[in-house]
Amino acid sequence: MPRLLHCLAEKGFSGGEVQLRMLVEHFARRGYEQAVLLAPGARFRATAEELGLSVWEAPLRRWWRPDLWPRIRRACREFDPDVIQFADGRSHYLAGLAVRRHRARKFTIRRIDYPIRKGLFGGFRYTRLVDHTIAICDAIRQRLLAAGVPAERITRVYDGLDPLPWTGLRQHREAARGRLGIAADAQVISLAGVLRPRKGQHVLIDAFAELAAEFPRALLFLAGGGSEHRRLQQRARDRGLADRVRLPGPVQPVHDVYAASDVFTMPSFHEGLCNACLEASFAALPQVVSNAGGNAEIVVDGETGFVVERGDVAGLAAALRRYLEDPALGEAHGAAGFARSMRLFTDEHLGPEVEAVVRRLLPA
Repeated sequence: MPRLLHCLAEKGFSGGEVQLRMLVEHFARRGYEQAVLLAPGARFRATAEELGLSVWEAPLRRWWRPDLWPRIRRACREFDPDVIQFADGRSHYLAGLAVRRHRARKFTIRRIDYPIRKGLFGGFRYTRLVDHTIAICDAIRQRLLAAGVPAERITRVYDGLDPLPWTGLRQHREAARGRLGIAADAQVISLAGVLRPRKGQHVLIDAFAELAAEFPRALLFLAGGGSEHRRLQQRARDRGLADRVRLPGPVQPVHDVYAASDVFTMPSFHEGLCNACLEASFAALPQVVSNAGGNAEIVVDGETGFVVERGDVAGLAAALRRYLEDPALGEAHGAAGFARSMRLFTDEHLGPEVEAVVRRLLPA
């Protein structure tokens, strides 16, 4: 069977790593021999060892290290893969350069809709360092085309999730609210995600400020950790909303956030195919999202939620008001979103569609 090497420079464990684990599990069921090349300290190492993968390490986050290329090349020499996947941008560039002349065919998965520059640090990675690129949504596919990547070297494969852990969560709303310290009669607007500027929590606080007086039972619950935690706390205080905007840090299990919520939001400025939005859809929550990345491919405006321009405070407030005024509309949109995600975004599609790309890369 083919030998598949996954390269990952990220040290944390978020949506991309969830998807990578599902791919590893799929290829294992299909009989592929697999290994991973990781940065030292990567949390994915525990996952790889749990799944029985061979593990190599290289300082993939330190381009200046003299042992970087030798370590990458050693992994490729010893494992001798038929196909290499670069699972994130840093490994794509650094490991891609190091193994450019290796016989293995190579592909990457582009996960976010940042503009791609042309030249050495942009489109070059997709035209010269890999044979194929998977875009996780149509918005990212358009970014790749604009950077000069030929259409025949791009395949869109939506991310997928196992819907079971998220299905029916709202039946446990009372218990979840008790664990989170949320009043039973609150109208909960939530966001679960890292606290960074690109996620747009500051825009959400400004939009909530326009609604707070009108809806005294409304509560904004921003779960997650990150660099913006203190700034967001101060923003809420400046608007007199310190007791109405909750910033509890990471919530474990995160399922409680969805179970306790009435509306889910993702007002991001840049996005891929947001795992949190997929989770919210399987939890049958209505959603208000920005038009960044693949958000509008998960949420159909006016049918499963509302889509607003990124950074549009007034538009975000108006959409949230619709659900606060009409909870029945939220129930209908949430049910429609669940049905749509069951058709498009389950883990049943992910592995086979990525494997089809790998099969096309293998020699006949």
